[in-house]
Amino acid sequence: MSRSSRPAAGRPPAWRLPPREEIRLAGGLLVTLVPLGAVPKATLRLVTGAGAAHEAEGETWLSRLVARYLKEGTAARDAAALAEHVAGLGGELDVDSDDDSLWLEVRVLAEFAPAAVELLAEVVREPALPEGALPRLRADLDRQLALARSEPGWLTLERFRGALYGAHPYGRVLADPSELDALSLASARAFLGRALGAGGSRLYVAGSFDAGAVSRAASRALGDWESPPPAEPPAPQPAAGRALHLGDRPGAPQSTIHLGLPVPGPSHPDFVPLMVADALLGGSFMSRITTNIRERKGYTYSPRSSVAALRGGAYWVETADVTTSVTGASLREIVGEIGRLASEPPPADELEGIQNYVAGVQLMRGATAPGLLGVLAFLDLHDLGEEWAASFVERVYAVTPGEVQRVVSERLRPEEMTIAVTGDAQEISEQLAPFGPVSSTEGEPPGSAG
Repeated sequence: MSRSSRPAAGRPPAWRLPPREEIRLAGGLLVTLVPLGAVPKATLRLVTGAGAAHEAEGETWLSRLVARYLKEGTAARDAAALAEHVAGLGGELDVDSDDDSLWLEVRVLAEFAPAAVELLAEVVREPALPEGALPRLRADLDRQLALARSEPGWLTLERFRGALYGAHPYGRVLADPSELDALSLASARAFLGRALGAGGSRLYVAGSFDAGAVSRAASRALGDWESPPPAEPPAPQPAAGRALHLGDRPGAPQSTIHLGLPVPGPSHPDFVPLMVADALLGGSFMSRITTNIRERKGYTYSPRSSVAALRGGAYWVETADVTTSVTGASLREIVGEIGRLASEPPPADELEGIQNYVAGVQLMRGATAPGLLGVLAFLDLHDLGEEWAASFVERVYAVTPGEVQRVVSERLRPEEMTIAVTGDAQEISEQLAPFGPVSSTEGEPPGSAG
């Protein structure tokens, strides 16, 4: 069959959240049960509001320490016994945190779903927090921090987020070693006391399981968990406006670039058009920026843009590791692609391919139990409701070429973007000069502005 005779790919069907049952326990915890698929496995995720946004000044990475601490055992089992118990359920316990949440997840055989609910309740309500584990956990974080501070991607993200969010917890990406040294068992307990509770948490269960048995287990193990919602973290006040932040890595063969600015969050009507515009600009492999600086010019191997949603808002950012000698040229091309899309709507066929991609990613995400739980947690974090997800595919395809142009021209204004670069300052300072004076530096390259 010739390429020209192949049928055009059709649009994917509208996506709807599968039927689910929601239960509010006596103490206030919400439980969401989603029967999904025929494979006899269940995924359980207990999502809490105990994310980094609740860290006070001087407590950066405390939420990470707490997440690791929760795997160190409970009042009834030490760490080894806890791991053995989880393995006996045919699963593995994962605990992690991000800017806005801390979550516990376990995937088990279907018949063990009620026991897994009781396990999660035991971990979150009766953590052992053994003092003897603290030196080891802090040492693990020290090693992770040392590795992050050796990687230009982390250093550039720290400068970028710090410029956008300042002293807000969203702006504190990497801890200072002295902060880690000061983290104590008392600070971990205090964090759990103020940030973790039934009122700010939700239990999700998806897969093949006995809904009645799981509901009864949740009522037994979590029904009397009556802690109030955690206090609201401080509202972010992101900064917009051209600022150039440079970190010096003498002799670096590459420069790491972050370029972006605050944009409206998921509850705003422009968010879905921004997602489509982002995928067209830099958020997909066939995007314009990727085609330009990766395929045509060979400046970089893996450029990427994204719309990162945080509670109360979002930011758009383009990232790229580029050869040192073309740092300025890469920025010119990125800014040029943004300007081209702001001044001229994309062709309909180009937009349709991007819409297929954005809609397809959402459909694939909702096709698995872990992916679906991620969608539900996203909706709850941003107070979006079911209709936001139910209409997502239709809204993606409703985005017109003119709307892409409008949202780029109004929301992605290069003159309001923060630029963070990590590289050989002596080699790239002159290349960066056309983009404005350096607002802050690390290592103070010769001739730079302090």
